[in-house]
Amino acid sequence: MKPPANISNARFLLSYLLHHKKTYGLGIFLVFVTNWLAVNIPMHIGTSIDLLSGELEQNQELLVYNVAIVIGFALVMIVTRTISRILFFNPGRAIERELKNDAFAKLTLMQNDFYNEHETGKLISIVNNDINGVRALAGVVLLQIFNITFALSLTPVKMWQISPSLTLYCVLPVLVTFYIAHRAIAYMREMTKKRMVELQSLSSQTIGMLSGIEEIKAYQVQPWAATEFDGNNRAILTRSLKLARIRTLVLPIITYTDRIMKVLILAVGGSYLIQQNLTIGELTALLSYATLLAMPFISLGMIFSAYQTGMVSLESLRKILDQPVAETEQHHLEKSDRDALFSKGIEVKNLSYCYPGEERPTLKHISFSIIPGQTLGILGKVGSGKTTLVNCLNRYLDVEPGQLLIDGHDVTTLSKSDVRSAVRTITQEPFLFSDSVVNNIRFGSNKDAEALSLETALLQADMLNEVEQFPERENTLVGEKGILLSGGQKQRLSLSRAMYTPSKLMILDNVLSAVDNKTERYLLEQIFNNLRSESTLIVSHRASVLEKVDHILVLQDGEIVAQGNHQQLLETSDFYRETWELQQHGGDQS
Repeated sequence: MKPPANISNARFLLSYLLHHKKTYGLGIFLVFVTNWLAVNIPMHIGTSIDLLSGELEQNQELLVYNVAIVIGFALVMIVTRTISRILFFNPGRAIERELKNDAFAKLTLMQNDFYNEHETGKLISIVNNDINGVRALAGVVLLQIFNITFALSLTPVKMWQISPSLTLYCVLPVLVTFYIAHRAIAYMREMTKKRMVELQSLSSQTIGMLSGIEEIKAYQVQPWAATEFDGNNRAILTRSLKLARIRTLVLPIITYTDRIMKVLILAVGGSYLIQQNLTIGELTALLSYATLLAMPFISLGMIFSAYQTGMVSLESLRKILDQPVAETEQHHLEKSDRDALFSKGIEVKNLSYCYPGEERPTLKHISFSIIPGQTLGILGKVGSGKTTLVNCLNRYLDVEPGQLLIDGHDVTTLSKSDVRSAVRTITQEPFLFSDSVVNNIRFGSNKDAEALSLETALLQADMLNEVEQFPERENTLVGEKGILLSGGQKQRLSLSRAMYTPSKLMILDNVLSAVDNKTERYLLEQIFNNLRSESTLIVSHRASVLEKVDHILVLQDGEIVAQGNHQQLLETSDFYRETWELQQHGGDQS
């Protein structure tokens, strides 16, 4: 169960810590045991020193006992300290994994408007870089918080038992230390926030430049790119140096606290020793306690810094985790209802769509229906609204209620995953993962449906011969976004993916734009004869692609200006007839 978005960062983190409460609980207990053992050792050391100053023969048995206690406590401390660190560090890593999984799951639910507002590079930086601070917060920081708490509470108690007045002298440097740390913490938090934003900007800039590296080379602007990168990189360096300066100033002050305490113990305690208010053993024990406090104070400076980084990182991560998800996306149809979806078809009723920030609608009063068993075609020039219409059908774009119905269900009441279980879209520019040919074909396939053999799927997409020539055949990696393949090979591989398992409504959005005429004719034959979908919607600006479909919609300026089958449109639509004749003579109206 995810924590609500309106809670504080501390309570948000606590909700994840509680997933591992037994492990943390045992770890806290062992940290307490470690510190209890640590504060008792100086008492026995002091007693041993006092015994050495007396009658050694009479005190030998007691001396051996105290020395044995010191050795035994030290050995047990090694075990408890080691196990306690494991019990804190392992859950810290587990929480890092949980947060990454939750963040990625939330990103998969976000829609187009979210990604328009958040650059990919910044999101990557948040998930991969910022989360490191949260891992430290759930591991080493939490461990040291309890370690410091127990050390700074148990040690003064033991010191008070030896000399209350000398303990009060030691409180003064402690209070000064906490005051300085408190003032420094606000500055460090602000600097950490700014540095994190700058890291996200650098990550976003790097991805943008690497994506356009060919254009940078083509226009010979490498010096400009290097200068822009260096500017952001230098800003991060400047911010890091500012953080380093404050750490350099604050950390020594904190670490010198125990030295000041030792000076006070020697100065004041020496006079107590002369006045016989303290023994040499007790003074030694007090000096040992000052040493014991050294590590907590040294850790305190690092923990202040790590704590601030962790809280800022958590705040950054919550920009993803706290994103609201539409109510419809949290509820899905029962499996039987989902399997039955598209049994009656899709009805589009007076659909209009206007992109945010634009005044003129891209689609205007579109109405048609798609029924099971039907093959529908959409013809139009580039910019006529074809892809926008497709993105409304598959819910990539949100439409107004009542404009799009599946089996009578308003799509705005259905989750997008339910809609896309019935509507599968193959786009003109398919996305291929940096994986093997076979894994790209099997990606997203319906596991409950009967799949084609890999060979048949490749053959029907006219890719079999080419794949057999690849270095590792179907196990060949296609590179990031399929960069090792040509445009036509990408489209045919995506078509092979579409044919691999059956679907209800298959939308082919201009998927043959990058193939030659011979390959196009072969693929059209496979689509019409072998594509295992109940209905098919083919979108194209080529009339030749749509000859065999049952019904064609002609789209111009976002409106349906004509519809009918191929023969009817040749007789009734001037635009369709002119497009057909132009393309028959080798032209391509786009």
